[in-house]
Amino acid sequence: MKNHKLNFIVGIASGFIFILLIIFTNGWMDLIHQMKNLQVRWIVVAVLAMILCWVLEAKTLQTVIFLMKKDYKFKQAFKVTMIGQYFNSITPFASGGQPMQLYTLTKQELGAGSSGSALMIKFIVYQSILTIYSLILILWKSAFFKSKMSNLFYLIGIGFTVNASVILFLIIFSKYRKLTHKLIIGLSKILGKLKLVKNISKLESHIDDNLDQFHDNIDIVRHSKKLMTKAVLYTIAQLTIYFSIPYFIYLSFGMKGASIDSMIAGTAFVIMLTAFIPLPGAVGGAEGAFYMFFTLFFMSTNIMAAILLWRLITFYSCIVFGFYAVMKN
Repeated sequence: MKNHKLNFIVGIASGFIFILLIIFTNGWMDLIHQMKNLQVRWIVVAVLAMILCWVLEAKTLQTVIFLMKKDYKFKQAFKVTMIGQYFNSITPFASGGQPMQLYTLTKQELGAGSSGSALMIKFIVYQSILTIYSLILILWKSAFFKSKMSNLFYLIGIGFTVNASVILFLIIFSKYRKLTHKLIIGLSKILGKLKLVKNISKLESHIDDNLDQFHDNIDIVRHSKKLMTKAVLYTIAQLTIYFSIPYFIYLSFGMKGASIDSMIAGTAFVIMLTAFIPLPGAVGGAEGAFYMFFTLFFMSTNIMAAILLWRLITFYSCIVFGFYAVMKN
């Protein structure tokens, strides 16, 4: 629990450091002026959009778990979602979210094999939709972004390739049972030789049981098209709403002229470029990428305030409300 509190303090401290950076960059009078003239109703819309993203992610998780446990409640799924949001925000590569979600699901009396399967299936759905969504946006908006920032746009292709590679690996992992078994057993033997695991036979038996349960659950998914269609639709809605948040912030400054589809594409590209920055919440990289893409839409006098609002709504809110879920767990 002490570690959780420390992580929370670090997250909040980084927020204050970012605010100080904005103050010293543009001057505190300018920042206050921007905040005073905001159209608050659009900030409220942006905040509600973020909450709706959490709700949709929880609905996706609940829908996937329905395949294994028919009485799984939304309240339970929402708690798991917020715990994931918190640990994703405070760990490099968002690596802490799934292990803590797995732990929480087992506490909710869903077996380790089923919990791992549900999280893997949900991640495959999310990563697949993100990859397809991004490809559509690249094809649709490439002319616009190439004309404005030709050199930077090629980085988007790199980000897309990395994301596509991840989903390809996950599909292979979920589809080919024997290959997956050989890879993981091989890894366990390496861990044994390195003296990181004492009882190899016990570990291999545990891996066999969980892999069998995982692939059995994957087979259930293949025959549950109705539920998986729901999960896909929830994820599409979640991503669309999340990518729209900068547009609501844009409107809060009383600005007009930018198209929502271009700003949705811009946010998607920011996410692709920063997904593999090895810092909690991609701190620094996310703000920098947002600045590079969204100077196309915001003015120089309000871009820093826009970044602050975007990070408060989409990142620091996950730390604050996720921390509350962790404390209640």
